[in-house]
Amino acid sequence: MSVFKVLDTLDDWMAKGCTLGIMVITIIAVFMRYVLNDPLQWVEEILIALFLWAIMLGASSAMKNRGHVSIDVLVVNFSKKWQHRIQLFNDVLTIAVLLTIAYLGFGLAMGAQDKITPILQIKYVYIDIAVPIGFCWMALHQVRNIFKDIRAIKNDKAALGAKS
Repeated sequence: MSVFKVLDTLDDWMAKGCTLGIMVITIIAVFMRYVLNDPLQWVEEILIALFLWAIMLGASSAMKNRGHVSIDVLVVNFSKKWQHRIQLFNDVLTIAVLLTIAYLGFGLAMGAQDKITPILQIKYVYIDIAVPIGFCWMALHQVRNIFKDIRAIKNDKAALGAKS
């Protein structure tokens, strides 16, 4: 398996791992609390971290497949040529927004270096760093989508040239 294939699916597998961790820890916590009457004190801290990481990695995975919600009621009325161009503009604008949020998220994470969780003593920087990592990963997927859009525009031009 090539390095690119591993990197292409890494966010998927990490999100699945976080989700699996959430399920397993929740089941164990419920068992400990209600069956053994001995609740685990650290569960909330781990679950908050896993939820944040699962959300950011899942959002990245959705971005890769253009799985985020979009409203295209106006765009579908344009020609294919213009639909691809609008999509390209949308991708560039999305990258700008994603990188802005990643930058702000990095500031959030670095601002939490002295903050630690009360029970496990985990630095919040390890939890909050999920935000800039997730948004940067989404931006990388958008860059790849831009190349797909450029290829689609070139294919449209080639198809138009063949018809002439």
